[in-house]
Amino acid sequence: MIALKPFFRSWYGNMWIIVLLAGISSCFITFYTTYESFFSSITRERHIVMFLFSWVLMLLAITPVAYVVYKLDANTYFGQNDRLRYSLQFVVLVLLLGAIALRVVYKIYLALFAVDLQKRDYFERDFVVVMFCLIMVQYYYAFRRERIRNNYRKKRALVMEKWLLQKDEYIKTQEREHTELLSHYENELCELKSRKKRLRANHDRLSSHDIRLQACLKEATQQFDLMIGASTETVRIPQVAYFYLKEGSAKSKLVDVRLLDGREGTVDMDSLAKIEKLWPNLFFRAGRGMLIQHMAIKDQYKDEGEYIVELFGESNERLKISSEAYDRLLEIKREWMLILPEDQD
Repeated sequence: MIALKPFFRSWYGNMWIIVLLAGISSCFITFYTTYESFFSSITRERHIVMFLFSWVLMLLAITPVAYVVYKLDANTYFGQNDRLRYSLQFVVLVLLLGAIALRVVYKIYLALFAVDLQKRDYFERDFVVVMFCLIMVQYYYAFRRERIRNNYRKKRALVMEKWLLQKDEYIKTQEREHTELLSHYENELCELKSRKKRLRANHDRLSSHDIRLQACLKEATQQFDLMIGASTETVRIPQVAYFYLKEGSAKSKLVDVRLLDGREGTVDMDSLAKIEKLWPNLFFRAGRGMLIQHMAIKDQYKDEGEYIVELFGESNERLKISSEAYDRLLEIKREWMLILPEDQD
């Protein structure tokens, strides 16, 4: 009974269907094989009793048919070999089972009603009708199975179609997100590239500024011998206000020097050009006869149409320069402001 539970829980073992199929089969067996018409035969008590007996016997016959079909449908081998499977079904469930059913019916009729159906020439008709009923039952299960499979395929197709639509929508969403991310990362990449270019340019500029500052620092630490009167004194570059040439100094090959403290002297140099080559980052040529030190300049401005450079020191000496030198000095000042920006609070 435990082995039959899965069968009775499936649609193969639906008792209402089995009872209905048994009733239809017994109706065919009872009323079709009689000489009387159906309407006259159905009113006879003898035929009603025969119908009930046939119904019980067909019920016992259809149940094994349903169980065998159930097992064959569940079997993988027979499910893949339809010819062998239907040949086996026909032999076992039609010929063999039909012959057994008819033999049981004849025995019951002979025992209960003392009627020998074989002598009344019912054997051929009854056997044909029983085989038809058993074939009809198997056709029902085959039709029902195919219908369930078709419904399952349709349902599966709908589910797969819905799944594919969801998958397609998911893929489209992923593509949109991918496109957005790609665009975002491309923008970030462009921004990073431009930032890299700016950083590289800043690095190159800072490197050049660093080189210039190091050169300035190196020049600012240098010293030279300055002749003041009859004595010679070692002077550092930051002490110098400017180098200049007096009248007649070119013949003696001496360059005059003025210090920020107001003292003056001479340095044994051939020309201002040689001094400019020695300290190119700290001195500014204000004309053919003067080199002004950048760190000595306190302020520059225009006064009544004249271009003035004011120097540090106690005397706050003011020098007149040309407009070209004034503009060039402003440009140099702007460059130094980029290198050494003012402190911001």
